Amino acid sequence: MTNQSHSVDNDRFDALVRQRHAESLSMLSPQVRAQLVQRRNAAARGRAVHRGHGLRIGAAAFATLCALAIGLQLRPTALPSEVAPGEVMVASVAANGRAISTMLDEDPEFYAWLASSDAQQVAME
Repeated sequence: MTNQSHSVDNDRFDALVRQRHAESLSMLSPQVRAQLVQRRNAAARGRAVHRGHGLRIGAAAFATLCALAIGLQLRPTALPSEVAPGEVMVASVAANGRAISTMLDEDPEFYAWLASSDAQQVAME
């Protein structure tokens, strides 16, 4: 292929692309064309186009803070971290009048085992 035929092919391709571009511009609404002109002029002057997302971001941040505040209000209160074994004495009374003790009263070794490294190894298996 010679340089001249290559140039002719490029010219034909360029003309075809320009024709398609003109056809697509004729299909745009006047509002869209005006917006494109404004954006092109702003870009030529070096100014960024302001999109007005500040209010949306502020509203989203406010909603997030409100959800966080509500979530913190609804969470259950934590028990003290250090409790002596004799301090936990939760019992309820059955219908027949006998006291029902908790699992901690029945088997304190189970809870001691949960805190050991063996419990973590079993949980990983």
